[in-house]
Amino acid sequence: MKTNKLLKISLSIVIVMIAIISSCKSFEEITDDFDIVFNNSIFKQQIVVEIFDPVDQSNLNGSNVLKVEVIGTDADKIVTDAGNDANTAKVVNGAISLAVNPNKNTTGDPVEFMLKISGDNYLTTTVPVFLSSTDSIATISANVVNKLNTPNGIDYIKSTESLVNNTLSNDITFETSGSKAGTKSEISIKAGTKFKDINGNDISGGALESEVVHFNSSNPESLASFPGGFMPQEVTDESGNKVEDAYFETAGFVSVDMKVGNTEVKQFSEPITIKMKVASDYINPETGNIIKVGDEIPIWSYSKDDGKWDYHTKGTVTRDANNNFEVVYTTTHLSWYNLDYYGRRCPNGGWRRTGGRWVYSPLATIAISMNGVSRSNSHSLFTDFVFAGTNQSVSYWSGKTKTYYDGQTFEIRNAPSRDLQMVVYSGRSRYRKGNEIYRSSAFSPCSGTVNIDVSNIVSQLPKLVNVTVRYKGVCNGKVLEPTVPLYMKDPTYGYWRYIGYVYRGSITIRQIELNKQYEFGTYYNGQFFSQSIAFDKTEYINDSYQIPAELCNRLF
Repeated sequence: MKTNKLLKISLSIVIVMIAIISSCKSFEEITDDFDIVFNNSIFKQQIVVEIFDPVDQSNLNGSNVLKVEVIGTDADKIVTDAGNDANTAKVVNGAISLAVNPNKNTTGDPVEFMLKISGDNYLTTTVPVFLSSTDSIATISANVVNKLNTPNGIDYIKSTESLVNNTLSNDITFETSGSKAGTKSEISIKAGTKFKDINGNDISGGALESEVVHFNSSNPESLASFPGGFMPQEVTDESGNKVEDAYFETAGFVSVDMKVGNTEVKQFSEPITIKMKVASDYINPETGNIIKVGDEIPIWSYSKDDGKWDYHTKGTVTRDANNNFEVVYTTTHLSWYNLDYYGRRCPNGGWRRTGGRWVYSPLATIAISMNGVSRSNSHSLFTDFVFAGTNQSVSYWSGKTKTYYDGQTFEIRNAPSRDLQMVVYSGRSRYRKGNEIYRSSAFSPCSGTVNIDVSNIVSQLPKLVNVTVRYKGVCNGKVLEPTVPLYMKDPTYGYWRYIGYVYRGSITIRQIELNKQYEFGTYYNGQFFSQSIAFDKTEYINDSYQIPAELCNRLF
């Protein structure tokens, strides 16, 4: 009976139901869930996004914590997983599911857009998304920063100053503490400065409220949480040219937000001064040596409104009164600023728009050796690609859970023309990636095959099992082969993580314990459905599960 119950529960999850027999829902509610299954298979390209609070993922529980907006080049081609306007999508438990509207992308070209994610007490960020014409399911994960409880490497400060006749009566300076980041940012504003809105109009009010968030250049949580990431879709360079293949290597980032009353400050009548400290052990990627006085670092401004990057100026490294490295610059427009060395991506690889159309050529291929591990007993491990000698991820896309077995290959796309290292962790998600258990030698990602042997990590991995689930429901002669995203919550860790896509009723759930209760769930149209299951064997296959007649009659 237990196995029979598991069959029913497993099928119910796969087809976006809580249960077929034991659910507390009414048949009408269950019918609605079945309709979901029929409709979602029309999308050939789908996007699954996981959003993490690196300090406490439970902060994102529910559907009212974060908001998402789809912006950018192909925003009009994106819909929710239910086919609705993308800007009606809800973030539920940190999850979002979107799709490419086939009626808006009839040529099958690659699609690129951005997700703008915001929320009360969370720093707004944009996540670049790119789908090639061959990507049927794109998965991406990103961190958001809770300003009231920042992760290691990030400091936040809020300041309120009185205004007299809509301006400051005294010079003011405020800076982040450096308690978590180790480095700091400092903002100075002169007395008499007028504060202006986005249209250049003076703002009237009795108080100036400022928020500053400083990110260091070395801590993994800081680097993984950078707004906009390090692989922008487009930047405007120092010559005013639009560049679509730039990448960034950061020496530090600061977000500065100000408002007078309820109006955001966007401009100043007098320049304000920003000082950003640079870590004493920071390696200048242009020289390969530790940063020194006189080195120059390009400074870029970032708009949280549209995710665009613009060259601001070039800063020179100096020392402050305490002998710390710093870069000092001024601005009359309020933005977020990044100390960023930049370069171009591999010249002849990945997707490029040439002659008005998209063309693809491959970059390097990672070939994995893992002695004694086959595809049937493979391991899922969080993996990232970083700039050689650093902890900085190449992009949001570079950090993913990958499946490892002997003979596995990973194709590198859209990579920077700079040596990289592949880093493997003991965990299976960005939020719980565990310890670093392997770091490759430096390699060029631009061409060829990179052979990587990870056999020595096998002994460090837990002895878990993979469970294969494959079900097809039969209803009045019709076969249901659902395709839905699947999430799992391990009670040991207590957070939801995406584990894969159920494709036509089939999925392999990797590295779990038998006879242990897990929660499994799926997201659809701003709702999250879940069910607790304990598997007692490694294979559940039923290609002709008979859905109860009463329910079938309501469906067809």
